[in-house]
Amino acid sequence: MNKKYIFLSLCVAGCVMLAFAGCRKTAQKSAVLASIGSSKITMADFNERIANLPAQYREIIRKRKKEYLDELVNNTLLYQEALRKKVSSEKEVRKVIEEARKKILVARLLKDEIDDVIDIEEEEIVNFYYANQSKYLEPEVFRASHILVFSRSVAKGILSELRKGADFNETAKKRSLDPTAQNGGDIGYFAKGQLMPKFEAASAALEIGEVSNVVKTKLGYHIIKLTDRKSPELKPIDEVTTEIRHTLYVTKHKKLFNELIERLKGKTPISINEKILAESAADVATDGKEK
Repeated sequence: MNKKYIFLSLCVAGCVMLAFAGCRKTAQKSAVLASIGSSKITMADFNERIANLPAQYREIIRKRKKEYLDELVNNTLLYQEALRKKVSSEKEVRKVIEEARKKILVARLLKDEIDDVIDIEEEEIVNFYYANQSKYLEPEVFRASHILVFSRSVAKGILSELRKGADFNETAKKRSLDPTAQNGGDIGYFAKGQLMPKFEAASAALEIGEVSNVVKTKLGYHIIKLTDRKSPELKPIDEVTTEIRHTLYVTKHKKLFNELIERLKGKTPISINEKILAESAADVATDGKEK
């Protein structure tokens, strides 16, 4: 990309950032922090720019103010040079500026008409939470230990030993071929869909402390012991408030946006030449086949 367009993009990005911070202007005079030809950066300007940055960058810049000031000085120099060379008078640049201007104005309109109008009440959050509890359920989870071998006859022999009172953990450590053997076969907690279906089904059919029959999977032959089970639990509302607030915001934003568009369409004549549109689509399809 041409350097002048990179610079132009930087200028546009800066304008967008300032536009949504409200572009506050203070009447209070401030000391001049830097002079670049006829341009000046006051301390008030500098602090305002930092305050208008996204939160994740703000703290970084506050610790590296000199580098940030150098960047502002460089951008000012580039802007002055662009003006001197009358870059803005070039046709392509004018088109880019006009498109950027449209986007900035549209974004400002949406902020005024939609973003600043949306208000999420605490009561709405509570009502949504209780009306959609299924969305905020922690799934049922199981904890199991297992012994894995590659022969059904060996698995049956081990199961017989366990039925006679052999300790499951010690047997797993000695006989299981799975890496979990060193932990007595413990595989930790898992929810449905995380392990092999046959293994999960066998685990779910057990009572806590119960040992399964031999279960075959693609890994081999398992003997499973269910060590814990946690029923589905509803997440506390405090844990999902941010998520619910976002959901409500998106819903309201979409509704207000559609209402705004319909309102504008209702008072603005719109005509679309379907014939030309169809011909254009046909031309695109033909070009694609030719390639």
